[in-house]
Amino acid sequence: MKSWQVSQLRQISSAGSSEETFSVVLAEAQKIGFEYCSFGMKAPIPLAAPRATWCSNYPIAWQQLYDERGYIRRDPSVAHALVSDDAILWTDALFAPCREIRTEAAAHGLAHGWAQPRRDARGMVSLLTLARKDPPISAQEVLDKTERLKWLSFVCHEGMLKSWGDLLQEDMGAALSARETEVLRWSCDGKTAEDIAQILGLSEATVSFHVRNACLKLGTSNKTAAAVRAALMGLLW
Repeated sequence: MKSWQVSQLRQISSAGSSEETFSVVLAEAQKIGFEYCSFGMKAPIPLAAPRATWCSNYPIAWQQLYDERGYIRRDPSVAHALVSDDAILWTDALFAPCREIRTEAAAHGLAHGWAQPRRDARGMVSLLTLARKDPPISAQEVLDKTERLKWLSFVCHEGMLKSWGDLLQEDMGAALSARETEVLRWSCDGKTAEDIAQILGLSEATVSFHVRNACLKLGTSNKTAAAVRAALMGLLW
């Protein structure tokens, strides 16, 4: 492990709040040439009303505009983070579906951005974004600083979980038995109770018993909802 990695890990591990953690991350972002930093985290459930939180040092006027116009649901970098762990640069092509976000962000001094998503085993998704007014981010800079960006996103994700974990994971305390997990795995593959009974060498009544228990633990009303919820919570690995 490199000295800068050890230093960041030590500082974030000792941080006592999300504000302290973000302060460390922002300082590190500024060391590698970025004036602004934003970090957001989203829980995998509930799906209908996602639970998320974030912090940034973006200009207040931009934060207010972004919130008022509901840009979070149209932001291509956010959409990318929900499906990929690959870092992404802000480009005209990326923001083609919503050009006003890029134009208005640039007007507030956020012209060039570099975002690193992260997803952990429990399905928690985060997005660390570094931004600045000038200069543009060159290909050489990407090569030189990718390792630092990835590491910073990792320690930020883990550090923020200490502060935000209880809030975001409020409904994620279920623990399934091995058999309940097995039954739901097959359910995710579209198998019926009869199919699962044959595969596992159980009676349909026993399969239904495990499904009912899983639904009770997960707070769902049917097998499909239980399977989806368990998968999103990372319980079916």
